Amino acid sequence: MKYLLRAVAVLLLVNTILIYMHYKQAGEALAKEDAHLTYVQEIEVVNRPDALYIRHHFRNLSEERQEIVWPATSVNRSCYLEEAISCDRLDDNITAFLEGENDSQSISYKIPKEGSMQKNALFHEPFATLHGMKAAFTSMHITDETAIGGIWVNGLERVGQEKMDSIDYMLYRGTGEVLDLYWQQHELPLVYQGEALSVFGAGVEADRFGEVDEALQAVGADHSTIVIDNENPAMNTARFMISSLSKVDQVSDRIFTNHMHSRFSISGAAETVEVIASIMSGKPVGTDSTSHMVHTFFDTLSEEESKQFRELLEAREGQAVDAAALDELVLEVTGFKTKYFSRNMQDDSVSYPFLFEDPREVALEGEVLPKVQIILKDGMAYYPAKQLLSGAGYDVSSNERSIYIENELRQFRFPKKELFYVYNDRKFNVVTMPFEIIDKEFYFEESWFKRLFLLSIDKSGETIQIVPIST
Repeated sequence: MKYLLRAVAVLLLVNTILIYMHYKQAGEALAKEDAHLTYVQEIEVVNRPDALYIRHHFRNLSEERQEIVWPATSVNRSCYLEEAISCDRLDDNITAFLEGENDSQSISYKIPKEGSMQKNALFHEPFATLHGMKAAFTSMHITDETAIGGIWVNGLERVGQEKMDSIDYMLYRGTGEVLDLYWQQHELPLVYQGEALSVFGAGVEADRFGEVDEALQAVGADHSTIVIDNENPAMNTARFMISSLSKVDQVSDRIFTNHMHSRFSISGAAETVEVIASIMSGKPVGTDSTSHMVHTFFDTLSEEESKQFRELLEAREGQAVDAAALDELVLEVTGFKTKYFSRNMQDDSVSYPFLFEDPREVALEGEVLPKVQIILKDGMAYYPAKQLLSGAGYDVSSNERSIYIENELRQFRFPKKELFYVYNDRKFNVVTMPFEIIDKEFYFEESWFKRLFLLSIDKSGETIQIVPIST
């Protein structure tokens, strides 16, 4: 036993040196961030039959008071006296680190087990955090004194391990925080190790995860872990997933959506997070309808506009994002309004085209019509017939074959497919259709709209003024 303890001590000493080097690097990176919002942490977990024994070290703390958020199931909360000043900022009630210059503080606590660990175990949110702050870098040591074997997963990259007769030791580290810890008895080989993704499994083609890893790196995602295992129940957490081999293609999509949920407060239709993940990563994520929506988005915007859109979206990290917010970003990038995302996510059974709208308000004979939008398509402007012409004294109706627009003196019939129209019982052939059916509504091209219905359109200033020039 003395030999084992001596071996573990040597491992801890070596890894402490490595950790110090990484803390230094992490600290330099954090200097560029807001020191009041982030910290670096080192977590030592010792697995014993009755509980997880945890020593938790917080580094790069600001001088301000910071409230400790203890795990709900934790007991034996106390100071961990790593050195003389390890707890000099810890208040008497062990609820906060008080104001002070010492930027390193340590605590300890236990997470009791409900029973012995058999096939698998999930410890949900077993680690302390600081209120209103996030860990920018995490190192985790796991020492298993039960020698139960298996694999431990937390989402961080496993960078070292040592198996001995009665003690197992593992070292993990990486950017971001760790919310959950998982163990399973079924041990599986590490089949893929990338910069942002690790995959454990047997009989899995590792090459298929390379593209996922590259896309995760492109969006700056924290490291994630996938365990491909048909013997354990599926599980999905913020940084790791347990999945069967048959659903491995869905797992990569879930990784991206998990990362988007961690970066943004996403609300609305389920497609919203898939669209955001696809745009941010440049990789199709989710259903066929989502993929079509994103392809149309990239086909419509220029490469420079797409890049600017992603930059503006990244700037909203931590904020609420929904379909309407995505439409607002299109306006900010292009200068034109759209309802593309809102309409498609409102009803996924209909594919609404990517249409721009003139951002100016529309007024008919001086009365502003806030619900009326002028559609911009293929370099031309289209006006909604029913909304505008009904206000100009026309009745607008239709059946399966034709559109009818009439008042006391002027009667029009427009076939929906043939290239002609009928005005006051006279037939006029045309080369192009005067109108288009957009989202089940009839829109007339501007020049036809003015000429056929005798309207004056003034597009100067911030308002599009429409006035009948004859009755």
